[in-house]
Amino acid sequence: MADSRYILEGSEYNFDQLVIENSRRGLVLVDFWAPWAGPSLRQQKVLKRLAEDYRGRFLLVTVNTDEQKGVASRFGVKSLPSCKLFRNGKVVEDVRGVQPEADYKAMVDKYLLPLGDKVRLAAAKAWNAGEHDKAIQVLAEGAMSEPENLDIPATLAKFLMRLHRYDEAREVLATLPPEARDTTELATLRAHLDFITAARAVDDEQALAQRLQAQPADLDAHFKAAALHLVNDEYERALQALIVILRADREFEQGMARRGLLAIFDTLGGDHALVKQYRGELARLIH
Repeated sequence: MADSRYILEGSEYNFDQLVIENSRRGLVLVDFWAPWAGPSLRQQKVLKRLAEDYRGRFLLVTVNTDEQKGVASRFGVKSLPSCKLFRNGKVVEDVRGVQPEADYKAMVDKYLLPLGDKVRLAAAKAWNAGEHDKAIQVLAEGAMSEPENLDIPATLAKFLMRLHRYDEAREVLATLPPEARDTTELATLRAHLDFITAARAVDDEQALAQRLQAQPADLDAHFKAAALHLVNDEYERALQALIVILRADREFEQGMARRGLLAIFDTLGGDHALVKQYRGELARLIH
């Protein structure tokens, strides 16, 4: 019987399904063994422990060669112990003889996606299928299980923003260590949130326009105007408002204007004509 959901028994009848098909979705390690071969029992003990430790990041399939001679013959197994690693329907590693546990681990790690990548891929798959709550859950759980991987909370914040759950996105970013918040990607996310928060705070656009006309040096009003322009996809007007702030006070609200410019550059892409124009303007103002 199988020891756990990560360890299954292979036979001529289920081998293609358990191994070949599953290897197209992830790694499958096949352990060829026999009850009379002491070394193969030692190998199996190590491989089962690894399968449990990795908690499903690879599937272990055990094949008793005494009972499944056809499978052993199909894959040229002539000595025990032997194990083969399958990926995308093919054997990618073939190991004969008992190896140190570290060698088995290194072999598996060589072909595994980092856990953070698996989390983000699973979340993206759920999101693209319209399962937005599931995508959020996958990322939230991934962030807890791998707290040192900052890509996971960054992706979580992006997804929350797409769902207009801005306060939750801000909370996610606030939990990150201070040194991480200044990375380019996270600074850009924070700038987008600043824009959205500022735009949501404007109750009367006409009153804001009158305020700017009466007080052209009011930098907070300029930032609110930039935010409104951005959410209305009026990128050039948003850039112009941010440049006004930058010329007056580069450190306004801890460099909010500069972060805002970079966020818009990121949105438009480096080849956009506005980015080329205003990136030069930004460079002149900060140097």
